[in-house]
Amino acid sequence: MNQELELILTEMRQGFKEVNHKFDVMDQKLVQVDQRLDAMDHKFDRMDDRLDRIDEHLSGVDKRLDRIERKVDGVQEQVVKHSEGITTLSGKMDEHAEILATLSLRSIAQEGEIRSLKQVH
Repeated sequence: MNQELELILTEMRQGFKEVNHKFDVMDQKLVQVDQRLDAMDHKFDRMDDRLDRIDEHLSGVDKRLDRIERKVDGVQEQVVKHSEGITTLSGKMDEHAEILATLSLRSIAQEGEIRSLKQVH
Protein backbone atom coordinates (compact mmCIF):
# COMPACT_ATOMS: atom_id res chain seq x y z
CA MET A 1 0.00 0.00 0.00
CA ASN A 2 2.90 2.24 0.69
CA GLN A 3 4.13 1.68 -2.82
CA GLU A 4 0.70 2.47 -4.17
CA LEU A 5 0.66 5.73 -2.25
CA GLU A 6 4.12 6.59 -3.49
CA LEU A 7 3.04 5.77 -7.03
CA ILE A 8 -0.07 7.92 -6.66
CA LEU A 9 2.03 10.69 -5.12
CA THR A 10 4.54 10.44 -7.97
CA GLU A 11 1.74 10.54 -10.53
CA MET A 12 0.21 13.52 -8.77
CA ARG A 13 3.55 15.33 -8.72
CA GLN A 14 4.00 14.58 -12.41
CA GLY A 15 0.45 15.82 -13.05
CA PHE A 16 1.16 19.01 -11.08
CA LYS A 17 4.37 19.53 -13.06
CA GLU A 18 2.42 19.19 -16.31
CA VAL A 19 -0.27 21.56 -15.03
CA ASN A 20 2.41 24.02 -13.85
CA HIS A 21 4.12 23.77 -17.23
CA LYS A 22 0.80 24.46 -18.98
CA PHE A 23 0.23 27.45 -16.68
CA ASP A 24 3.73 28.71 -17.48
CA VAL A 25 3.01 28.39 -21.21
CA MET A 26 -0.31 30.19 -20.71
CA ASP A 27 1.44 32.92 -18.71
CA GLN A 28 3.95 33.40 -21.52
CA LYS A 29 1.14 33.63 -24.06
CA LEU A 30 -0.74 36.08 -21.85
CA VAL A 31 2.41 38.20 -21.54
CA GLN A 32 2.67 38.23 -25.35
CA VAL A 33 -1.01 39.16 -25.66
CA ASP A 34 -0.52 41.89 -23.06
CA GLN A 35 2.48 43.24 -24.99
CA ARG A 36 0.47 43.24 -28.21
CA LEU A 37 -2.39 45.05 -26.48
CA ASP A 38 0.05 47.62 -25.10
CA ALA A 39 1.42 48.15 -28.61
CA MET A 40 -2.12 48.55 -29.94
CA ASP A 41 -2.91 51.04 -27.16
CA HIS A 42 0.18 53.01 -28.14
CA LYS A 43 -0.88 52.99 -31.80
CA PHE A 44 -4.39 54.10 -30.86
CA ASP A 45 -2.94 56.92 -28.76
CA ARG A 46 -0.87 58.06 -31.76
CA MET A 47 -3.95 57.84 -33.97
CA ASP A 48 -5.90 59.94 -31.44
CA ASP A 49 -3.13 62.53 -31.48
CA ARG A 50 -3.16 62.62 -35.27
CA LEU A 51 -6.94 62.94 -35.35
CA ASP A 52 -6.76 65.79 -32.83
CA ARG A 53 -4.23 67.59 -35.05
CA ILE A 54 -6.42 66.98 -38.09
CA ASP A 55 -9.43 68.36 -36.19
CA GLU A 56 -7.47 71.47 -35.26
CA HIS A 57 -6.31 71.89 -38.86
CA LEU A 58 -9.83 71.45 -40.22
CA SER A 59 -11.15 73.93 -37.68
CA GLY A 60 -8.67 76.49 -39.02
CA VAL A 61 -9.66 75.63 -42.59
CA ASP A 62 -13.34 76.08 -41.68
CA LYS A 63 -12.63 79.50 -40.20
CA ARG A 64 -10.67 80.57 -43.29
CA LEU A 65 -13.42 79.23 -45.55
CA ASP A 66 -16.02 81.22 -43.60
CA ARG A 67 -13.94 84.39 -44.04
CA ILE A 68 -13.54 83.69 -47.76
CA GLU A 69 -17.28 83.09 -48.15
CA ARG A 70 -18.03 86.41 -46.44
CA LYS A 71 -15.57 88.17 -48.75
CA VAL A 72 -17.07 86.48 -51.81
CA ASP A 73 -20.55 87.54 -50.70
CA GLY A 74 -19.32 91.13 -50.41
CA VAL A 75 -17.67 90.95 -53.82
CA GLN A 76 -20.86 89.54 -55.35
CA GLU A 77 -22.86 92.44 -53.91
CA GLN A 78 -20.37 94.90 -55.38
CA VAL A 79 -20.51 93.13 -58.76
CA VAL A 80 -24.30 93.42 -58.78
CA LYS A 81 -24.10 97.13 -57.93
CA HIS A 82 -21.45 97.74 -60.60
CA SER A 83 -23.44 95.73 -63.13
CA GLU A 84 -26.51 97.86 -62.44
CA GLY A 85 -24.38 101.00 -62.77
CA ILE A 86 -22.89 99.79 -66.06
CA THR A 87 -26.36 99.03 -67.40
CA THR A 88 -27.50 102.54 -66.46
CA LEU A 89 -24.39 104.10 -68.04
CA SER A 90 -24.87 102.03 -71.18
CA GLY A 91 -28.43 103.30 -71.50
CA LYS A 92 -27.30 106.89 -71.03
CA MET A 93 -24.51 106.44 -73.58
CA ASP A 94 -27.07 105.15 -76.09
CA GLU A 95 -29.22 108.24 -75.41
CA HIS A 96 -26.18 110.51 -75.82
CA ALA A 97 -25.25 108.76 -79.07
CA GLU A 98 -28.75 109.43 -80.42
CA ILE A 99 -28.55 113.07 -79.32
CA LEU A 100 -25.09 113.44 -80.93
CA ALA A 101 -26.37 111.89 -84.15
CA THR A 102 -29.32 114.29 -84.16
CA LEU A 103 -27.03 117.25 -83.42
CA SER A 104 -24.62 116.14 -86.16
CA LEU A 105 -27.42 115.98 -88.68
CA ARG A 106 -28.66 119.41 -87.58
CA SER A 107 -25.13 120.81 -87.77
CA ILE A 108 -24.65 119.41 -91.27
CA ALA A 109 -28.02 120.79 -92.34
CA GLN A 110 -27.23 124.19 -90.83
CA GLU A 111 -23.80 124.27 -92.52
CA GLY A 112 -25.55 123.54 -95.79
CA GLU A 113 -27.99 126.37 -95.18
CA ILE A 114 -25.13 128.74 -94.29
CA ARG A 115 -23.33 127.84 -97.53
CA SER A 116 -26.50 128.40 -99.48
CA LEU A 117 -26.97 131.78 -97.85
CA LYS A 118 -23.36 132.75 -98.56
CA GLN A 119 -23.75 131.82 -102.19
CA VAL A 120 -26.88 133.91 -102.50
CA HIS A 121 -25.10 137.02 -101.15
